[in-house]
Amino acid sequence: MDSSVGIAGTNSASNTGDSVSDVTVSISITLEDDLGSELNTAVGGGNRSAVVAEAIREYLDRRAVAAAVAWHASLSGEDAAAYAEFNAEW
Repeated sequence: MDSSVGIAGTNSASNTGDSVSDVTVSISITLEDDLGSELNTAVGGGNRSAVVAEAIREYLDRRAVAAAVAWHASLSGEDAAAYAEFNAEW
């Protein structure tokens, strides 16, 4: 038994499609049986798409944080000193 989950999102700032960020995105995901069952249990009859969308957002947030940490770690010289000074104030 495959479980399919569709996700749709839109940026309501503009409906004219002037940029990529204004385009509605829809993806279809086919889950393996075990994962589909776990998802169904987790949402308890609720909105599977919302749970999957939130998981994607969390994943992207973690990647953005990891990229920022790597970038900060790559700083050297004056840049590293300025960053350290800035962080010392926090």
